[in-house]
Amino acid sequence: MAKKERIVWAIAVLALLFISLFGIFINDAFAGSISSEFPYIQKFLSVFNSIKKEYVDEDKIDDKKLINGAIKGMLEAIGDPHTNYLSEKDMNDMNDTSSGNFGGVGMIIQSKDDYIVVVSPIEGTPAYRKGMKSGDLLISVDGQSLKGVDANEAANRLRGVPGTSVKVEFIREEIKYEVEIVRAIIDVPSVKHTTIKGKYGYLRITHFTGTTDGYVKKALKEFADKNVTAIIVDLRANPGGLLSQVINIVDYFQDEGDIVSTRGRNYQNTVNKASRINTIVKNEVPVVVLVDNGSASASEIFSGAIKDLNRGILIGEKTYGKGSVQTIHQLGSDGFKITIAKYYTPANISIDGIGIEPHIEVKEPELSEEQKLLLQKMFKDKAVENIVKSVKNPTGAQIESMAKQLASSGYDLPIRYLKKLIKNELEITSENKEIYDLEYDLQLQKALEILDGNLLEYRDGKFYLKK
Repeated sequence: MAKKERIVWAIAVLALLFISLFGIFINDAFAGSISSEFPYIQKFLSVFNSIKKEYVDEDKIDDKKLINGAIKGMLEAIGDPHTNYLSEKDMNDMNDTSSGNFGGVGMIIQSKDDYIVVVSPIEGTPAYRKGMKSGDLLISVDGQSLKGVDANEAANRLRGVPGTSVKVEFIREEIKYEVEIVRAIIDVPSVKHTTIKGKYGYLRITHFTGTTDGYVKKALKEFADKNVTAIIVDLRANPGGLLSQVINIVDYFQDEGDIVSTRGRNYQNTVNKASRINTIVKNEVPVVVLVDNGSASASEIFSGAIKDLNRGILIGEKTYGKGSVQTIHQLGSDGFKITIAKYYTPANISIDGIGIEPHIEVKEPELSEEQKLLLQKMFKDKAVENIVKSVKNPTGAQIESMAKQLASSGYDLPIRYLKKLIKNELEITSENKEIYDLEYDLQLQKALEILDGNLLEYRDGKFYLKK
């Protein structure tokens, strides 16, 4: 046995001896746990030692890789898509994402069953404008299968030098599509705001980052100065973010009642957050929240509080259902992420794996099977990209004409749908991107219909839909 191997084995044996002796001096419950785990620790060390002594290609044996691989497997064995090992690169990429700038296509993804599923495309990014949606199942990147690949590795494959393209194959409603997406610097703006019709505040929150509450506060104060009569909060395709931020933001809208509670196995992971006196929006100003199946995590905390406390209403689609809390542990340059608690709304509802139902459901019209196949062909032929190149800075009439040209060229999809795809493609290089789009946005149209029709009743400090 080589000197290095003897040292590693000696350390392992001493560690086991320490654990055994330590168990004598601690309480019975913990000692029982150590006693029950001891055979498994022995089993692990036995395999580790066999690899070190017997594996045929000695030069391929790397202690660090073996241990990190074991840690990765142990975390994956839990079966929680949000609990996983983070390599040094993963940790660096996570820091890049948190800072708001990174090169990629702009999708939040996670492992689910045997697929990589899109939690949410980030608004305004190449993936968003190419029409990627929450629930799309990614199956390959640049022809390389994602079978057996975890979400971190899939994200690494999607990232790359801005300006380069990547081919993404995915499944949506049992139809397989392939789309080419040009990577870009992903600059994640967390807050956009404006007014609609001069009387409604429109607040778009794309992500809950470390500075989101400050931008929201500024927007809400502007709305107050303009005496808006209602506020529309758009959380569609918002994958979540920091718990502390969403708590602060909910607090701007309500002056009493619980916001959220988190419950874990340890007392320090069980917290109840109630409203403080930081309200900016007056109680009598109604709130309409737009949600879809890409609204996840912190977005669901906001939505759940607004719904349970009757502070306003939700319009759109059922939310994603990501109701758990993670923490990151660093192991030197690498680390791991682990779920430590679950969220509960003020009505004591855990939305994990369930989601939140809106008061009013509004969905985009579904394509027929024949239309889905035409969309598949259109992606493959790059028909939208090609037709957009033919006209520079097209007018509304020209966009209408291009949509009709596509329809008559074999891509017989609804004209409204084709116009939206053309507009998305044009906005990839446009400097003047609209904050909202009343022409195509059915959910926003419904919100305005409710507000214009005075269909929200304010009673005892709460809002209800009129019957």
